[in-house]
Amino acid sequence: MRCKDCDACHTRVGWVGLIASILIGVFTIVIGILSNSKALMAASLCTGIDVATAMTVLLGLKFSNKPIDIEHPYGHGKVEFIVVGGISVLLMCSAGILLFHSGKSIYRGDPGPENLITLVVAFIAAFLNELKFRYASCVGSHFNSPAINSHAEHARVDAISFAAVGIGVIFARIGIHFMDPLIAIFEIVHIFKASLKMLKNSIRSLMDVSLPKTRKSEIQKMAAAVKGVRGIKYLFARQLGQHIWIELSIFVDPEITVYEGKIISENVKNFILNNLENIGNVQVQFLSSAA
Repeated sequence: MRCKDCDACHTRVGWVGLIASILIGVFTIVIGILSNSKALMAASLCTGIDVATAMTVLLGLKFSNKPIDIEHPYGHGKVEFIVVGGISVLLMCSAGILLFHSGKSIYRGDPGPENLITLVVAFIAAFLNELKFRYASCVGSHFNSPAINSHAEHARVDAISFAAVGIGVIFARIGIHFMDPLIAIFEIVHIFKASLKMLKNSIRSLMDVSLPKTRKSEIQKMAAAVKGVRGIKYLFARQLGQHIWIELSIFVDPEITVYEGKIISENVKNFILNNLENIGNVQVQFLSSAA
């Protein structure tokens, strides 16, 4: 359930992500240059992508929350899925950059970073990204937002990347220099896995894939529990951005008046709206049934 501060978090999550990403990115890239740590500079590239993802979250939420109009009768929720697709592409680009630098380091036999400042900065950056992940993940889960969830996922990837840089420094200090580019390769696998998952989900959502059967079954049971409902003819439910849109057809007693049928339909609609979160719209029509 949402607490009273959820709406405030929802409003500022994009700005928090943007400002935090800029600060972490600038801090780590400066220290990476000063300490001549290629691993830290490479990890900073992902934080640079985080800046872009935070900006897309802000843009996505702005357009997703626009009211319905004549040209967009189903709202603007799909903007977030487009944003998610863009985030996944940016993630894969950053992974490609990391792959190039890691392969070059292995080929040239470059020594791993040994400076303690690199170790400290890497773990600080990992900790801050983990905090950013938990904050964004909390907001994303409560508001069912694909864009915010994707931003949170990227923050977790960054946390793992910076932690891996720190581990590479530890190995380099004991003479195992090849661990730094090897760890980078594992980071790349993780990034590609996360980005492909997000891209797949965004494509599915843009194609109006229905909600899972368990969620649809839950909605059907709720509708059937309303007094006057004799059965369910069909239920269509799909995800549009943060919200779920539902089209429902119910059976009612053929002996009742049209007005009474409309009252039952309205009761079904209100019952669903009052008991489920993130519902964008519910359309209910009624049909007569002799059962």
